[in-house]
Amino acid sequence: MGNLLVGNRIQVAKDNNYLIGGNLCNAFALGELGSHEDFFLIGAEPEIESNYPILTGNILDSEGKVLFRLVRNTLLINPGHCKKILSNHIGYEIHDSNDTLIFKVSTEFQKLSDLPEECFVTTISGNFFNKDRALVFKANLGGEYERIETSVKSAYGFPIQIQGGYPENEIKLVNLALQTTGRIHRMLSGSFSKEKVLLDGALICDAKIIDCDVTIKTGNFIWGNNIEFGNNKIHLAGPAEQLLHFFQLLSNQRIDPPPITDQ
Repeated sequence: MGNLLVGNRIQVAKDNNYLIGGNLCNAFALGELGSHEDFFLIGAEPEIESNYPILTGNILDSEGKVLFRLVRNTLLINPGHCKKILSNHIGYEIHDSNDTLIFKVSTEFQKLSDLPEECFVTTISGNFFNKDRALVFKANLGGEYERIETSVKSAYGFPIQIQGGYPENEIKLVNLALQTTGRIHRMLSGSFSKEKVLLDGALICDAKIIDCDVTIKTGNFIWGNNIEFGNNKIHLAGPAEQLLHFFQLLSNQRIDPPPITDQ
């Protein structure tokens, strides 16, 4: 496999980092972000006061078929009937329907030779293929020969320090994906008519959504520019539905303003 970057320290954080493709960084993005049929993987910094890595991605098998979609460590779409197995430590494994290991995440507190203090370091194990069945990333828990194929798009560090392959119009999405720790991880643009449209996880811009069945579950999406949105059926589920019910209850409640206190 060809080398893109190896042995670099890129926007290293004090407490939590990823060792990915031979590079240590606080966050990274690989592949075709948000694609439903191609490979991508995002590693974001853990939430405040947490050391648990946050990974979002679309993982394919060696035939270029989607196995599962991972969103913030949760199996959201799972055509390969995979299962997630939690570790006794920080991390987890994902196995396919034949119980073959597909994806392993491991986080250890360790002292790296060129860093002044110990930190949590997350590594990944797995063979990652794109839709053309090419092996674009072979990860072996940060091992010596871990490499990323030059053809796969990549960005390292947040704020982004080094990136290769992402055109200018996709850099905003990469930044949002890392900034929102994977809550926003895809672009929704183009014309949609009489289709099923999911808004969650999307940066919506240059979009025309008319006469569609629109579903909102988490409410994690961002309105961009140049949007036409009309005559749609809105379906709420999960947290979004819960919030609607709450506001319906509030219609019969008196909401007092916060008390004024002396400074």
